[in-house]
Amino acid sequence: MYDMRRMNGKTIAWSLLSLSLASTAAFAQEKEDSTANQFSSRPIADGDVMMKRTLWRRVDLKEKQNISMFSKNNEITRYLLDAAKAGLIDAYTNDSCATKIGGDDIHKRILIPNQTAGLSAEEIAAGFGEPAKADGWDAKAKTDPSKQTANTDDGWGNAKKDTKKEAEPVDDGWGPPKKKSSKKGAKTEVAKEEPKVEAPKPDSTSFEAQQVAASEEEYFPDQLSILEVKEDWVFDKKRSRLYTDIQTLTIVLPADQTATGLELPVASFRWKDVERLFRSDPKKYIWYNTHNTAQNKNLADAFDLRLFYGRITKFSNANDKAFLDIYNGEKEALIKSLNYEQELMELEHGLWEY
Repeated sequence: MYDMRRMNGKTIAWSLLSLSLASTAAFAQEKEDSTANQFSSRPIADGDVMMKRTLWRRVDLKEKQNISMFSKNNEITRYLLDAAKAGLIDAYTNDSCATKIGGDDIHKRILIPNQTAGLSAEEIAAGFGEPAKADGWDAKAKTDPSKQTANTDDGWGNAKKDTKKEAEPVDDGWGPPKKKSSKKGAKTEVAKEEPKVEAPKPDSTSFEAQQVAASEEEYFPDQLSILEVKEDWVFDKKRSRLYTDIQTLTIVLPADQTATGLELPVASFRWKDVERLFRSDPKKYIWYNTHNTAQNKNLADAFDLRLFYGRITKFSNANDKAFLDIYNGEKEALIKSLNYEQELMELEHGLWEY
């Protein structure tokens, strides 16, 4: 009987120990998942990453290879902006995705600059671009010089008096002023009040209204034709293969659409959120197949299959500089970008031997 109790005690002890170890392992697993990549749709464990580089690609949506995701009324930039304004996905100021922006901020970023004031200083000083000033309610009435009666001399050095001018009516303290009559026995008449005239309502077709309305116009989606893709170039040693893990997408306003001649970022989006949006409605978010419309693909699948082309403009470096900043001139930067892409391809082949 004593041996049986001793064995039961050992069994209970081992059971408690196994439960504590299981709970510790579960807690460790939850803690590890909380540190996973928040941008990637398929994050790779840090212990499985043998080599990693971050690349920035400039995707010109008007190029022949990219036009399928920029078809008429199916522009990818239209879908991203509409979803951000509707609150379906989060938008950020840049690709670090640290600061969120709302629909009003996006609206301000894609407003077309007011072009009505594009006049020189001399033209503005001369009055061009301003509405014609007409006699309004606050303007003084014009007088006809031919009807004005000037005070002339009577020939004896005295000014001629106007006998027709009547004296101003005096308020008697009991209401409207009464006019004095020069005739005896004449009835006094109460001065009639002039009817009040309402101020004119603002005209929606006026110059000021049209100027404000013109300043609220946004760029069309087909004018936002540049997409910047930030991705991680990762070699997974457990699976022995290379992965291009997209992190963020950024809509960029082209230089030919800005007054400064510089490209301006509009909004950035996490790829994890964008892929979930695209897969929520496969029939709407399509990659248009020009050769066979029966085989239109979802935009998320188009990115997984790498059905787009983007030139590398920047890679992760200590100075955080792009090719255009490192090398002098756009031509040399383009050549170095193409050479860097070939070096990555050769490096991938070398990793297979390793």
